[in-house]
Amino acid sequence: MATDPETDPSILWTIAREEPRLRRWLVANPAASPALLETVSQLGGPGVRRALEVLLDEEDGNQSSLSSSTAKA
Repeated sequence: MATDPETDPSILWTIAREEPRLRRWLVANPAASPALLETVSQLGGPGVRRALEVLLDEEDGNQSSLSSSTAKA
């Protein structure tokens, strides 16, 4: 449920507030809003820091690939 992009945002927010062990899975949800991710980051919980590191590393990799593709075009 925490990773399902079809989950209602109100449920995602409830998970963020009340389920510390599930917060890291919210980071993997492509529908998670920036505000939700910020809240999860501030609240923390088991595995949250690592999940955010993976997300940010992935975004950096995608931007690097995009920059390389644009430079070649």
